Amino acid sequence: MGGRGSFLDVSSGNFAFKDGGQTFITKSTIGDVKIIEKKTIDSVGAPLFSHSPSSTYAVIQNGELKYITFYDETHKQVRSIDLLHSHKGKQPHVHLNLDHSGPGYETTPEDNSLIEKIRKEGHYK
Repeated sequence: MGGRGSFLDVSSGNFAFKDGGQTFITKSTIGDVKIIEKKTIDSVGAPLFSHSPSSTYAVIQNGELKYITFYDETHKQVRSIDLLHSHKGKQPHVHLNLDHSGPGYETTPEDNSLIEKIRKEGHYK
């Protein structure tokens, strides 16, 4: 996969991966959601690509749930839920296909259930 989401060193058990110059650590899974984290004081972006098709990542930044991102069968990000900032008065809000210039959409009841499940089981704010 190269620099767009490759693991650093699987043979040594290091399941951290790089995406867009950011190094993420795979923390755990909650259901089908992979929990990944980047500890930093800088802002963290969600990976543009996933390791496996049709997957979901929860991105943690400094102990807080920042994004939940959904990927299609070609590993591309198709939907993201942003939790730590508002967009046109909506928080949390949803973006489609990496387009953050649009209106941002309300979260669905299913989204809200997933958010609460990750927060509860993962002990994230």
